Amino acid sequence: MSEVVVSPQARDSFKTGKLINLSDAQLKGTPFRHFVLRHCINPATAAALLDWFEGSAPWRLVETDFYEQYEFSLFDADMPKLGAALVQSAVLGESQSRMAAVFGVEFENRVNVVAHRLSPGQRIAIHNDYLAGEETHRLVIQLNRGLRDEDGGLFMLFNSADATDVHLVLRPLHLSGLGFEISDRSFHAVSRMHAGNRYTLVFSFYATPAARHALRRN
Repeated sequence: MSEVVVSPQARDSFKTGKLINLSDAQLKGTPFRHFVLRHCINPATAAALLDWFEGSAPWRLVETDFYEQYEFSLFDADMPKLGAALVQSAVLGESQSRMAAVFGVEFENRVNVVAHRLSPGQRIAIHNDYLAGEETHRLVIQLNRGLRDEDGGLFMLFNSADATDVHLVLRPLHLSGLGFEISDRSFHAVSRMHAGNRYTLVFSFYATPAARHALRRN
């Protein structure tokens, strides 16, 4: 992600208190529709969240057939003030509107926000997140204390369901983000953690029935 340039307008928006900024998002079509941003969350908000994540956040272990991680819903948690602002309707609505504009899709009036933590030994195997009738788009924001490449937690995008068919590897850079369209082709994974903790905020968006129909045709 280090090659992504942040516009002066985006930097200035954080200085004036904006919490999430997707204004620099540029859509790429392969291996599936996605964008990458080097900075997309206010640093002060991110710092408050990290302090909370490392302290009293209500993490619970979740294990499935393709991942093991800690997680919880931000709607069910007693968050610090700066973090709580992320799930206010105005902030969610603005993020949803920007995602809609980037991907050219109409969303239902609902957004889900979950925090994830990968600790040493944990990973997320290749999968596509596609479930009929569920979320259609995701925004993933990375938070950490400065993970190195050798610490693991690399976000990988694939051209197919073959785990050797890697298209793009994204480093676990603090404040960076990835937005993508979920489909039966959106194969991705996160490499095993070797040291440190990889925290992410995962925003899920839901296309309207008409928009879902159009997505299936594409």
